[in-house]
Amino acid sequence: MTPGGPSCGPSGIELAENLDTLSRARLEEIQQRNLAVTVNALRENPRVAASWPGALDLRVARDLLKLPLFSPADLQETCPPASENLVLGDASSGLVLRSSGTSGLRKMIYHSWQFSRRVSYLGARGVRAALRPRPRRVANFLYPAELNGAFGFAQEVTELLPAMAFPMGSSALASAETPEVLRDHRVDTVICSPSAGTQLLTGDTTRELLRCVTNFLYIGEILGESRERRLDEIRPDLTVRSFSYSTSETGPIGYQCAYQSGSTHHLHEDALVVEVIDTDAERIQPDGRVGEVVVTTLTDSGMPLLRYQVGDEGYIETEPCLCGSAARQLTLTGRVGQSMNVDSTTISRDLVMERLGTLGITDPADCQFQVVQHDPGFSIRLLLSDRTPAGVTAEDAVAALYGAYHMGRVFTAPSYRGLTLERVDGSAFHHTARGKTPFFVERSAG
Repeated sequence: MTPGGPSCGPSGIELAENLDTLSRARLEEIQQRNLAVTVNALRENPRVAASWPGALDLRVARDLLKLPLFSPADLQETCPPASENLVLGDASSGLVLRSSGTSGLRKMIYHSWQFSRRVSYLGARGVRAALRPRPRRVANFLYPAELNGAFGFAQEVTELLPAMAFPMGSSALASAETPEVLRDHRVDTVICSPSAGTQLLTGDTTRELLRCVTNFLYIGEILGESRERRLDEIRPDLTVRSFSYSTSETGPIGYQCAYQSGSTHHLHEDALVVEVIDTDAERIQPDGRVGEVVVTTLTDSGMPLLRYQVGDEGYIETEPCLCGSAARQLTLTGRVGQSMNVDSTTISRDLVMERLGTLGITDPADCQFQVVQHDPGFSIRLLLSDRTPAGVTAEDAVAALYGAYHMGRVFTAPSYRGLTLERVDGSAFHHTARGKTPFFVERSAG
């Protein structure tokens, strides 16, 4: 047990070297101790504590239920540059990041250097649990600019493993030389977004060149059943794991062991407290029941977040993991309230997928719903991957979607100009600069 983890600087926070070796009682003891350190730091910074009335009375993790939820809007209103009232101590040095905005708001985050080193420590701890033997040569294809922390996070984790780093960046995915570089240098591990990584490792022109790659670590979004099937069919020799369940605001939340896949992660319970809640009833969901994921970071530096709504939904597993770890398991099911306003009518991803499910289209990773703005009016462009049923037509899609009231309002709007359906390779979907593949996209004609 090391205060703050190796090389994290002076801190009252303690992090385990290997979370999976701890008993449940020991894990909860460390978590409670780190909660007490966090409360003491808030007591010394009353302007920060003011964001959570009652925070100074916290004694055990369950006391967090007494505090208000802290939303992305709350964070945007109180974080720099609007205010420094969320920063513990001196805000003159550290790491400044910006969230990706998938919850609709882009927030600035000030991490102390100590907290930043802790983020890397937790990331490396998670990769060691996921991959055995550990990676030796790691290609980092994450997006390296615009205050995005993922690229630097991957570099720092690679250093701590330790392994040799190949800082490729997302732009290298378009280079014809990239597969040959990875082959020539015997790169064994790729860190990438799910969509881009799947395309790189299973593509007709790249998969044979990349037989040297035995590990695929993804981050940024859920892998999805269809991508998981494609990787298993074309590259059954490949070990596929989440690099980290992490947000810019909180740092790593979860990690995968050798027995986990998909969207299930163990929780870094020595570094944070995770609740799955029913937001309507304002209560904790029983294990096994889906709710909103709420995270409390345990820290005595940087920007602490208490009961922060990260924007994800999921549930706590009811059975222990086969690896024997006492750390709880969280399975993610999607984003909270993922929706889009189309000509004054709000439609949700769940609504669209429920209707497309009648056509055998069940995985959101296989679809992209694009609203194309014309002058005047709008049209809908529905992209389907080549993994969806081949016989589905635009007429089928309209008939299925029309069964939902809100989609019916979209189709009968005076400015609606029609729906086209295109079956494309997943690489043809619109991707953000950071490599994410949004379900809803708004574009201009042409």
